[in-house]
Amino acid sequence: MKKVRESLLFIAAIFSPVAALAEVRLAHIFTDHMVLQQEMPIVVWGKADAGEQVSVTLSGKTAAATAGTDGKWRVELPALAADGKPLEMIVKGRNTVALKDVLLGEVWLCAGQSNMGRPVEEPAIKAADFPQIRLFNSSGAVPRREDLDDSSGWIVCSPASIKTAGDALGPTKPGQRRGFSEVAYHFGLKLHQTLKIPVGLIQANCGGSTAKDWTPPPPEVSEKIVYDQSIEKLTHQYGLLYWIRLRPIVPLALRGVIWYQGEDDGRNPDYAKDLTELITSWRKLWSRPDLPFFFAQIAQTGYAGGMLGVWEGQVKVMNTVPHTGLAVSNDIYDGTSNGGFKERPDKETGWLLAGGGNPHPSGKPRVAARLADIALVKTYGQPDRVVFGPVYESHEIKDDKIVVKFKYAGAGLATRDGRSPDWFEISDGSKDRNRLKYVNAQAKIVGTDSVEVWAAEVKSPQCVRFGWNTLARFNLMNKEGLPAVSFRAEAKPSK
Repeated sequence: MKKVRESLLFIAAIFSPVAALAEVRLAHIFTDHMVLQQEMPIVVWGKADAGEQVSVTLSGKTAAATAGTDGKWRVELPALAADGKPLEMIVKGRNTVALKDVLLGEVWLCAGQSNMGRPVEEPAIKAADFPQIRLFNSSGAVPRREDLDDSSGWIVCSPASIKTAGDALGPTKPGQRRGFSEVAYHFGLKLHQTLKIPVGLIQANCGGSTAKDWTPPPPEVSEKIVYDQSIEKLTHQYGLLYWIRLRPIVPLALRGVIWYQGEDDGRNPDYAKDLTELITSWRKLWSRPDLPFFFAQIAQTGYAGGMLGVWEGQVKVMNTVPHTGLAVSNDIYDGTSNGGFKERPDKETGWLLAGGGNPHPSGKPRVAARLADIALVKTYGQPDRVVFGPVYESHEIKDDKIVVKFKYAGAGLATRDGRSPDWFEISDGSKDRNRLKYVNAQAKIVGTDSVEVWAAEVKSPQCVRFGWNTLARFNLMNKEGLPAVSFRAEAKPSK
């Protein structure tokens, strides 16, 4: 009888709550080699048993919390300054987790669709020995209820890690790490070399995605998400990519966001509205109403009906949403065959075209450098300099001419070939098949920030547009070498 009682006690011990205790664990964004945002409170979170006491220690600072009834815990450490030294983060519950080689530095979220995911190209790979640049690829493909994802951890930048058997778009075999995003890498490299501090890059992109896919959905939409099932091909589902690839990293402190997306919103007339909602919602997630959000202009392409509406939407967002900025890209096809498309004259106008159906041009280091320049000036307070291309500000009708004024003209407007500005068109307001009739116009730069536009056959011009072709390769820029941005002005100028 005694032996039976002992056996029963042994079995009870095995299956008791104490014996079945789960280990304290961190959200997957917290791994060896990670970079934590300096000069901001450091939030750390994870899972444990309900009621379990958890402490986190970093650089001599400790914070503690008790796991809730759902097992979730979260602590906040005070802000720390970057010094370039590797640290150890110790997390203690009923077990201990030690993260090694943790750095303090500048952390940026690099998000969007396939252009954000294109891999680094030679010769940059061979020179990519920068151990203080780190990448985390939020590559989950399974919606989960927990704030955890399927990523494999932070990787240290080196020629070996920057390129793998897989690439930045996705591994070729299960379990493979992804390589670095070319845009993220060159953006981070310029920050690192300029600021002389570690840089952490969180890559969250998905080819073929829309802005709406990345926006936190309302509860009635969230309730329809199917959890714990692999999504082999992501379709446009409101908020799905937010749920899979963004939610697991919130609220990790970060300095700002760079965004390279828009191709699949080519036919979306509400792109400006959708992008504004995305930015507003992300700022709310991080409790940062001034969270910097800088985006890359999509280069010339006829993909998804063309980018005219996207370009127009991006400028509208830049003009109306604070702490945003547009990195121009009209010159990404300069002079050479890029993505298989050479600059060539338009048969009707004689003006140059560039790009084609492929929405993935090379030359991304140029766009990444412009994103970095915007961040260095607008976020890090470096001496003010021109970081945007000329953007339409206003126009005035003067007799038979229209004078267009540009913002961000810098030291003055110019053309890259020394000729008169091209790709300007004007209209007298008459229509053909319910569309305004435009004619090719002559143009000349007047003053530092204005262009005078006219056409002999238009005596009473009412409307003006510039670069209004999704493949337009125009010559107007500022003297700092940044190309202008396409626009249309079809309303009467305000007095």
